[in-house]
Amino acid sequence: LMALQLVKNGLTQAAMFGPDGTVLQPSEALYKKNVMVLRGRFRPVTHVNLDMLNIGLEMFEQEPDVNQDKVMMLCELTLSDLRAGADDIDEKDFLYRADILCRLGENVLNSSYQRHYRLVSYLSQYTRGQKIGIVLGIHNLERIFDESYYTDLKGGVLESFGVLFGNNVKLYVYPSKDKPDAPLRTLDQINLPEVQANLFQYLHDNQKLVNMQNVNEEVLNIISDNVLEMIRTATPGWEKMVPWLVAEAIKENCLFDYPCEPEQKEKLAGKTKVN
Repeated sequence: LMALQLVKNGLTQAAMFGPDGTVLQPSEALYKKNVMVLRGRFRPVTHVNLDMLNIGLEMFEQEPDVNQDKVMMLCELTLSDLRAGADDIDEKDFLYRADILCRLGENVLNSSYQRHYRLVSYLSQYTRGQKIGIVLGIHNLERIFDESYYTDLKGGVLESFGVLFGNNVKLYVYPSKDKPDAPLRTLDQINLPEVQANLFQYLHDNQKLVNMQNVNEEVLNIISDNVLEMIRTATPGWEKMVPWLVAEAIKENCLFDYPCEPEQKEKLAGKTKVN
């Protein structure tokens, strides 16, 4: 929580936690490492997130310029994903998500970098030329190409891409399905303005953008917002959409407004007060 406050108040741009919840120094933990990043809300962590993590890491480690002994996996939360309102950050919600990711054995990064190119710039100062991989969904990739996202940059999308793809960076793109019976939407079906077609093709041809292979199509219909609502209303079936460790943590600690018994809530409240 203290580390989150440092990021929130602009005293540092990012805070990093190990799987045991201890605060790590990015300058030490990321030094000359090959870094794979999955950005998301993780509210909660679902089987989709795990599929992205597992496949992304497998593909990343197969890259010829990646040393498997020096790979660091990061699950990254931005401040914008933690805000409950225009200016507020739900600190309790952040602790829920960070704790669950740590339970799954992941390193957690909390940063103020909403834009991908700024995150890459931050990581690159520590990785020192080593490869950086970012796992993201097809819809997020389309937003990266949205020129209205870069109106504050003189060079617009080209300036941002110069940073994003100029430091040995590769984007691993996870497909989606618009409907349960629809075909997969991959890089071959991306929706971009015609004026950006050549830019996209250049990045694709140079292996800066690649499709993630062998994804678990059975989990593509899982939408985190729907799972969250099922948790809040105790609707049966949500447990099958998340890893068992996540379901266990939610039920044990009444996370994400899970309707626990009054006695359990009172016990948890007392524990928090003591801590």
